[in-house]
Amino acid sequence: MMRRPTVALLSIVTLASLVLVGVTGGAAHPLVGRGCAGTWTVALQPAPAGAGGLNAVAATSPTDAWSVGSLFVQSDQTGHTLIEHHDGTAWSVVSSPDGPNAVQSSLDDVAARTPVDAWAVGTFIRPNNLIRTLIEHWDGSAWHRVKSPNAGTPAGGSLSGVAAIAAGDVWAVGSFGQGAPGRTLTEHWDGATWSVVPSPNKGAFPNALSAVAAVAPDDVWAVGTWFTKAFVDRTLILHWDGAAWHRLKSPNVGQVENDLTSVAAIAADDVWAVGFHGAHTLTMHWDGTSWSVVSSPTPGGIADLAGVTALAADDVWAVGGRVDKQANAVRTLVEHWNGTAWAVVASENKGPSDNHLWGVASSPGRLSAVGDRFTGGGTGPLVPLTLERCGP
Repeated sequence: MMRRPTVALLSIVTLASLVLVGVTGGAAHPLVGRGCAGTWTVALQPAPAGAGGLNAVAATSPTDAWSVGSLFVQSDQTGHTLIEHHDGTAWSVVSSPDGPNAVQSSLDDVAARTPVDAWAVGTFIRPNNLIRTLIEHWDGSAWHRVKSPNAGTPAGGSLSGVAAIAAGDVWAVGSFGQGAPGRTLTEHWDGATWSVVPSPNKGAFPNALSAVAAVAPDDVWAVGTWFTKAFVDRTLILHWDGAAWHRLKSPNVGQVENDLTSVAAIAADDVWAVGFHGAHTLTMHWDGTSWSVVSSPTPGGIADLAGVTALAADDVWAVGGRVDKQANAVRTLVEHWNGTAWAVVASENKGPSDNHLWGVASSPGRLSAVGDRFTGGGTGPLVPLTLERCGP
């Protein structure tokens, strides 16, 4: 999976943050946090027993948001899915299924279309180490696992992104390939079943998709990474035109690793993709004709962007992490596009250890960003992190 940075912050964010993990069934009591303000502040949230974090968030309104991730539970030595819901006042854990006969289950993205129609996608691992796709659906009363296809031989797959256009038009993207170079994986829901849709790749070495966003049923974007023969990451962008997926030319910065982790689609001529190149943030824009790199800040000299959301052409938000050398820790990073330039916006952290944001979502008057942080001065377990911002 390409969702989390593989280079820039890996030396500081320990491998514990990359473990596929989740939560046991049973809802926790909601926690009421301080009032949502016009700054990015840490929100109170449930503390399920275990170690893990949140990978993505989606919202239909200021009173209906979902976040997903995973949690490793010590008592059963198993990774479980984690889903939390925000009702406009508080976050609470909502019971969610794991993959069948799984030793590890994780949800990596969520798309919320209405209060009774939301999708979450990810991965589960069987005892034989076979990686399989995981898709779950919210019907207004409970989360249910929905049968999802796999690809390759042996059949497997991992899903990292999901976009819901209509009740019968949903896309999920990721990769497949076990014991062979990974290939892009795109799957479509037609209202009755999920099916694999052919998607292109670049070169003979691994390709993977990390995120997907839609403008219309015939205008869908998927982003990710492909690897050169020298195993250098390069940007990968696919477009669905209503009939087939096509690979579009996408820029890279220098000869270092270039990874795209998230995408937000505003209009047919206004799409943003974010990620990182080397140890620097990466933002790219589609103007209806071509993709181009747009300058973005890299505070401290080492930073990455992992999630992006857009309210308007002049109101786009991206989140990730930056290295604070003075604090010797990773700190949350929030950047804003005002129609002219990207700028860093102050964001809160919890505790002195690593804090990182992996996803962000917007609804009128409210923004939410989710991730994870280490406790106990960096010696304790990884736990979920949520930031919020209210107002214009």
